[in-house]
Amino acid sequence: MWWQTAELQRRIRSILFLWAGFAAAALLWTLCCGDLADVALVARAPWVVAFHEQLRWLNAWSMYPFYVFFIGMLLWGWQRQQPQWRLLSWGYLIAQLAGSVLLVRSLKMLIGHARPDFNNLRSELADRWVGPTSDASFHGFPSGHTTDLFISAIFLSVLLPKAWMRGLVLAFAAFNGVLRIALAKHYPLDVLGGVLLGGLVALLVLRFWVVPRLQGYEVRAATVPTVRGTEPGMI
Repeated sequence: MWWQTAELQRRIRSILFLWAGFAAAALLWTLCCGDLADVALVARAPWVVAFHEQLRWLNAWSMYPFYVFFIGMLLWGWQRQQPQWRLLSWGYLIAQLAGSVLLVRSLKMLIGHARPDFNNLRSELADRWVGPTSDASFHGFPSGHTTDLFISAIFLSVLLPKAWMRGLVLAFAAFNGVLRIALAKHYPLDVLGGVLLGGLVALLVLRFWVVPRLQGYEVRAATVPTVRGTEPGMI
C-alpha cells in the first residue's frame, strides 16, 4: 500500500534521486547553452519547425490531465471515505497553490527576466533583467509551466509502484521544460528555476504535510477494527 510509511518513504527517496538527476541536467544545459543564440538555435531546429503547432498545443495543455486526475481522486476519496486519497490530493493542491501560483507569480514580477521571444530571437540583443515589473514580456524566471509539471509529476509518482514509471513521468515534465525553450518562451535558466522550485515545493509538502497525516491515518487504521466495505484503498 503506497500510503504505508516504509513504502511511501521508499518512493519519495526514489523520486528525490530522479528529480536531482533532472535538475543536474538542467543545470548543465544552463551552464553550457544559456544565452539567446542557443535558444534561437533550438527554436529553429527542424523538428521544432516541422511540428511547431503540435508542440505548442502539447505544451499548452499538458498540465490539465494532472488537474483532472487529482481533483477526481479528491472527490473519489471523499465519496469512498478513504482519507489517504484525499490527503494526497489536498497536498497536491496546496503545492500547486504555493509553488505554481504564489511563488512563481511573485518571483516573475519581482525579478523581471525578459522572455526570449521578447527579443524576437535576434541573437545580438542581450539577455535582459529589469527588476520589478508587471509586463508579462519580462516574466521569464522561473518557468511556471515547468514548476507546475514537476509538482504534478512528483505527486503522481508517489502512486506509481515502479521506479521506471516515476522516471517516465518526470521525463515528461522535463520534456515540457525543453519545449518551453524550443518555443522561445524561456531560457534554460528559467527552466532550471522551474525544475528546482517545483521539486522543492512538492517534496517539502510531501515530507512535512502529507507524510505526517498519512502516518496518523496508518496508526488509526492499525488500531481500529476493520469494518467490511471500508478497507483502505491500495495501489
